[in-house]
Amino acid sequence: MPEQNAAPKNPKSVKDLQQRIDELEAENKALQKSNEALENCAPSNTNKTIENQHAQLVKYNKELEQFTYVATHDLKSPLANIQGYLDLLEFDLENPTPDVLDSLKWLKYSVEEAQQVIRELTNALKARNNKDELRKAINLETLVESVLSGMRSKILAAKVIFICDFTEINDFMYYPVALRSILQNIISNAIQYSGATEHPEIKVSTLKINNEVYISVKDNGAGIDLNANEAKVFGLFKRVQNDESGSGIGMYIVNKFLENYGGKLTLESELGKGSTFTVVIPFEKV
Repeated sequence: MPEQNAAPKNPKSVKDLQQRIDELEAENKALQKSNEALENCAPSNTNKTIENQHAQLVKYNKELEQFTYVATHDLKSPLANIQGYLDLLEFDLENPTPDVLDSLKWLKYSVEEAQQVIRELTNALKARNNKDELRKAINLETLVESVLSGMRSKILAAKVIFICDFTEINDFMYYPVALRSILQNIISNAIQYSGATEHPEIKVSTLKINNEVYISVKDNGAGIDLNANEAKVFGLFKRVQNDESGSGIGMYIVNKFLENYGGKLTLESELGKGSTFTVVIPFEKV
């Protein structure tokens, strides 16, 4: 059995994070097998087995928590440095063109958005034992606008046209830090694979059916052969296309958020005809 009080290993790169997550997933699977074996344990051994499992689960959760603390803390300093250098650059430039000023404005906006995400993650950690503290009123139009603004350079490079329609449902209660990450990953994924068409277009829309909110992100890009690749779409560190784009973790993160905060993700896709990812979450009136 691993030492219960061992210090968490802090990942230094995506590769380190992948290795550590693989280790933790293996530990979790071992715990699940132990749970199944409990039925066959003698009564005298049952309490001891449960105590050992509890200790390992506590260790497992603490290490995952440590990953988030490290990521949020280590990002604060470089972001502050970037903001400082942008301020200096803006001050030192002589007769900058309108395009340069516009680029600086969006760079500073992106830094501010990243800092806001870190603040939200930090608050989520502080309130991790009480999810009610994290549930807040969401204006989806404002949230999506913020997400798209943070991807402005990527959108311009891909020449993607966005169409947003939130007329049916725009305001509801949910978890901002979770929904931001969910939409950011899905939209980023849609942009990434939009190059298959000459005129890429992504539509973000909502529906309210009974007591659920449906948020759909539909693209006209490459599409996916679900018969061959559905497991890859939602797997950890898996890619549908055999290239180096992306880390292969986006849809895994989306699913984990929805598992933790309530909701599900559906996918409709056809090779060569685009994809539609739909986030389904419980509706709660503001």
